[in-house]
Amino acid sequence: MLGHAQQQPVRSSGPLSRRDLPGVVARDPLHRKEPQRTVARRPTDRARPTTPTTAPLVVVALALLATLLGAPVALADPIVPPGANDTVRALAEANGRAEGAAERAMDTAEQLPIRQAEATRTLQVAAQAGAAAGAAGAERDRAFLAVDALTRSSYQSGDLDQLGALLASGSPQAYLDKISLLDTISTENRAILQRFLDAAAAADAAQRDADAQALDARRASDDAERTARDARTSKVEADRDVAAAEAALASASAADRAALRGPGITNYPANIPGAGLEVAALRMALTQQGKPYVWGATGPVTYDCSGLVQWAYRQVGVGLPRVARAQQQVGQAVNPTDIQVGDLIFFDDPATHVGIFVGNGRFLEAPQSGDVVKVAPIRGGVSSIRRIAL
Repeated sequence: MLGHAQQQPVRSSGPLSRRDLPGVVARDPLHRKEPQRTVARRPTDRARPTTPTTAPLVVVALALLATLLGAPVALADPIVPPGANDTVRALAEANGRAEGAAERAMDTAEQLPIRQAEATRTLQVAAQAGAAAGAAGAERDRAFLAVDALTRSSYQSGDLDQLGALLASGSPQAYLDKISLLDTISTENRAILQRFLDAAAAADAAQRDADAQALDARRASDDAERTARDARTSKVEADRDVAAAEAALASASAADRAALRGPGITNYPANIPGAGLEVAALRMALTQQGKPYVWGATGPVTYDCSGLVQWAYRQVGVGLPRVARAQQQVGQAVNPTDIQVGDLIFFDDPATHVGIFVGNGRFLEAPQSGDVVKVAPIRGGVSSIRRIAL
């Protein structure tokens, strides 16, 4: 498990403004007017495309496919480049659906062995509790045999009146309610009866525990089976959405594929200054600039967004979860005004996309299918920032 000890701060070149994290930082009413930075439009933007176009075949095909297959709507915020036409926007939206479905499928697949291990553990605990209950019941039965022998002996000696009233009680508690009768019994006989009372109480407690553990085991098994079903379903959905996005990209023109890439550079210096775990991981990630995005890829030739982050931290000896929504739960939360180089930036909640802050309003990311690992301006839609520190 990762600790939360603070590392040496590696500050960016100044306090963050709304320009740096447009999806998180509130507008400063005293902020002076600065040159406008172009950022990608969100899917809710109503701006018209800069180039008048008719709805091309790829747009119609993607819309029809989403309707016929029941594809979920906008599982992830699409990365729409500035000035995108309808075709490029449709490609980005298809990529967004595929990315969200792929992340969910990988997350479910990652959770499945955890659920199965928990089911196995609870079954083992339930079996142990059942064995303990059986042993306690056997001890109670042995103690009762001694009581039965005492009853027979008392009958033969004529001392059954008082002892019979005691033994005729309907429960161990009833025995205790009549404890005054023990005064008429010898010390040896009293020990025999007390052993039975203790054994009966222990057997009841052990059986209650065994029943509770068996219920936990059934619930864990049901949870594992449900996760297995979800894993199969989400895999089918992801394969479908990824195939649709890949088909759309393949049928798009070279100009539209180029426009889909949007702004960014692939030659950002990897020898960034600073110390600490996050900076070391960022340096490793920067060496992967220019490598293609592929859904579900974890390197070292191709990557998806969370695969790149996981790979980078693995190179510095830290294991992170596979998918963005799980990575979003690791480390410590960071206020946007306190962001440092190397912090992880997440989009959507739960997260469907992640990148690494490099400073000056930019971050490293593996953006989407048809694009490559690169440093780009931070877009809107940021949901949280996390710091991984040992």
